[in-house]
Amino acid sequence: MAVATFILKRFVQIVITLILVMSVSYIMMYYSPGGFMNTTTMATVLAPLQGQNPILYQQVMDQFQSRYGLNLPLWQQIVKYVWHELTFDFGNSMQNPSLTIMSQLKQTLPISTLLAFGSVLLSVVVGVPLGIVAALKRNTWIDYVVGTVSLAGQAIPSFVLAVIMVLLFGVALPGILPIAGWGTWKDAVLPIVCLSAANIGVVARYMRGSLIETLRQDYIRTAKAKGVKYWPMIYKHGVKNSLTAMITVVGPQFAVTVMGTIWVEQIFGIPGLGKVMQTAFTSFDYPLAITSVFLLGSMIMIMNLLVDIVYALIDPRVKL
Repeated sequence: MAVATFILKRFVQIVITLILVMSVSYIMMYYSPGGFMNTTTMATVLAPLQGQNPILYQQVMDQFQSRYGLNLPLWQQIVKYVWHELTFDFGNSMQNPSLTIMSQLKQTLPISTLLAFGSVLLSVVVGVPLGIVAALKRNTWIDYVVGTVSLAGQAIPSFVLAVIMVLLFGVALPGILPIAGWGTWKDAVLPIVCLSAANIGVVARYMRGSLIETLRQDYIRTAKAKGVKYWPMIYKHGVKNSLTAMITVVGPQFAVTVMGTIWVEQIFGIPGLGKVMQTAFTSFDYPLAITSVFLLGSMIMIMNLLVDIVYALIDPRVKL
């Protein structure tokens, strides 16, 4: 009963937060200079018509604004778009009016999700052992090396690392791994490596701090006093308890990494959600842009909710 009440309260909070985020995003786009008809090829196509037949041009503009509700007062536009998002009626984008946004998401979202999942998985597989080694070799040259590498991974943006990878495997070491396109598992290797660099640093540093704190606990000293062997004690009492806290880091990383795929997908020519989002905002495609905000906001908050629930189930000391 307590879990159900907690989920219900959080669900209400998520809905309210999404409404506020989408409303603010829409207002920012509304008052930004430019517009769909000024930033896309549509402006070039309609420019001659504006000079040759102003009446017909105005009719086309009125029809376009009426279709997407842009002729309504601002507050009505916000209510319309927010309601459509909350009811999953995404409609059609302005750039591709013949395609529904849902059909575009079905093609692009799985690709970005795969990249984000692979990135988080790689960060755990690499970051956790690095953090364990750094904690066990605290204040030694190994600890310093791991710390330096972790900070470097966090300091270098994923898109900068992507450019470096393109130069490395496109110029210096051509043919080893593909640097553009999507179709085979090899196409995902370099993007996942670029996206996971910062995550590896976060996981390693968090695992190091968590394990050091765990090894200071009274039950570790009790285990030592009882004669428990070193490595079983480290694994059973140290690493396991430290990994429980890692859920709070790994969970939100997935949603955040999906957002980080935008520029990486552009650099590697991957037809994922990042390309859709980038073109949506730069071209003032209101339906597609607000849908992107809705999806990303939902993913982040739902992942945080799942992390809280799983953490409470694993650790009985945590109460929802």
